Amino acid sequence: MREPVVLMPIRDFTGMTRLADTLDHEERSDLARSLANGVLDSVARTGLETIVITSDSDVSQWARQHSATICEDPGTGLSEAASAGVSMVGTAPWFLIHADLPLVTTGSIHTIAHACVTTTVIVPSYDGGTTVIGGRGPFAFSYGIGSFRRHFASAPDAMVIVSPKLSIDIDTEHGLELIRGLRTS
Repeated sequence: MREPVVLMPIRDFTGMTRLADTLDHEERSDLARSLANGVLDSVARTGLETIVITSDSDVSQWARQHSATICEDPGTGLSEAASAGVSMVGTAPWFLIHADLPLVTTGSIHTIAHACVTTTVIVPSYDGGTTVIGGRGPFAFSYGIGSFRRHFASAPDAMVIVSPKLSIDIDTEHGLELIRGLRTS
């Protein structure tokens, strides 16, 4: 059975605007790139094919340097970007992982990769969002605040995996504080 293809949507390295009150532009850019490097490095150690979904030239160059394929982001939102990536892989198993997961490990990637070959997998974030979705074929992506409930409602038989290594993302000040707290404890 074919191994899954990893999909990583990255709009750009200059975003993380919800952290603007905490970090300046350069700090947010450095953090975005550092987090993406960590996720991509964990994925690379598994040997899985990776597709970065973006329209940003800087991200495209970075992805190519890391031997990832590029899928053009249609620029109409995260759900549509995810669907574009899924369309690109056809019938192969896939999982979409976000680039802002500071605790992701090769082991957690293996867990998702193994599960999504046979079933739909959804990983909720600590705040009710969705950090990872995997499966085969099209999926009704519905990102935004509270996306886990919408994703689970569209796939009620999905395997739900709750893991700090996959559920903690840094897209708000609270996520940043969670990670700082873990590092000091």
